Amino acid sequence: MSIQPITIDYLFSGSIVVTMNPSCAIIENGGVAVKGEKIVWVGEMAHAGSRFKARQVLEMKDKVIIPGLINAHGHWAMTLFRGMVEDCTLDKWLAKIWRVEAEAISEENVTAGSQLAMVEMIRSGTTCAADMYWHYLPTTRIAQEAGFRIFSGPSFADIQGFEDYRHTNEAIAIAYIDTFKNAPLVHCCIQAHSTYMTNADILNQVAKLSADHNLVFVTHASESLWEIDLVDEKWGKTPIQVLDQFGLLGTHTLLAHCVHLSDDEISRLAETGTSVVHCPTSNLKLSSGIARVADLVEAGVNVAIGTDGAASNNDLDLFSEAQLAALMQKGVSGDPTVLPTQKVFAMLTIDGARALGIADKIGSIEVGKLADLVVVDFSTANLTPCYDPYANLIYALSAADITHVMINGQMVMKDRELRTLDEEAIKAKVRKIAEDIRGM
Repeated sequence: MSIQPITIDYLFSGSIVVTMNPSCAIIENGGVAVKGEKIVWVGEMAHAGSRFKARQVLEMKDKVIIPGLINAHGHWAMTLFRGMVEDCTLDKWLAKIWRVEAEAISEENVTAGSQLAMVEMIRSGTTCAADMYWHYLPTTRIAQEAGFRIFSGPSFADIQGFEDYRHTNEAIAIAYIDTFKNAPLVHCCIQAHSTYMTNADILNQVAKLSADHNLVFVTHASESLWEIDLVDEKWGKTPIQVLDQFGLLGTHTLLAHCVHLSDDEISRLAETGTSVVHCPTSNLKLSSGIARVADLVEAGVNVAIGTDGAASNNDLDLFSEAQLAALMQKGVSGDPTVLPTQKVFAMLTIDGARALGIADKIGSIEVGKLADLVVVDFSTANLTPCYDPYANLIYALSAADITHVMINGQMVMKDRELRTLDEEAIKAKVRKIAEDIRGM
């Protein structure tokens, strides 16, 4: 009795598959089958036989399929301010950026800046990204329209000049959560800028919202010595101690930066299961310092990687971020064995998914997970030869080597051509906004 083939939408055939599954299996001459928004098969093509009838077969000779990258911390629409404020410490940089933002962050401008961010991220292999910024509702909608996976939510802050954007109203936050909590491509969270730009009422409110709705809480913490001093003056504690006081450490918390931590604080983050997102370029560029990532990992803290915003990076390329993260830790520790390539790639994928609380959905290529896939051309000069796929991915890859990007089973870039975003129109609009900003 013959078995009828299973109809699927896509079959990626004949590639190396870097799965990032629990055993971190790498499959030679492998394949991935996608039906709807999910992965339905992963394995060696020799075992595929005639079990599938694919609407599209993509021959992937000399290609490597990887899980889509996860940018665990960023401010998408800050692409509008790329290169505007340079050679500043964090406090001076914030003061300048906030003055410009107060004039420029209309919904229309934030939409264009966020679209540009998605163009850049897709082209460099990112399929899911966190966003903390104003006008998060329209940004979430345009991400859905573009087929891009967004991790975002109500963002609480108390910043002078932004009174119209302060979200201290629980009803506004709940309305967003109710709208998007189960929406495709959207993963809700609760956010607060920092312990120095909030107060006790805000921290109590975000703690309650996070607990009541079972959502990840996100904030900046211990980014610079200036922040440490400011928080000590305001609270008489460190940022980590303040968050702990309000019950805001735990498995549902993601802290951006964490450059300046004591041994006790690292132990506390490990004990509570709190995740950290490392943003090395931004931290170096603002002279904030170098996070103790190797120590965090050794202590058992889950660490993801983020680009931060393009105003302080100045790009959104996670591969270059990962390379810098690895090299810095080897350099400052004097130990070349810290942060091996497989671990750094995990930080870009499955560890990033853990930090966002969605490791059951994305971060690895496994049956039943959502089809967020990236294809890398390993036939290019800079990726030849290949002894170790992880080494090539972390130390040799260029964003130009990305050929295909699939998010939630939809091809958003094929053969290096974007399919859901009009790149030229978006760039033209952002250039016009930049001219307006120059005239402010």
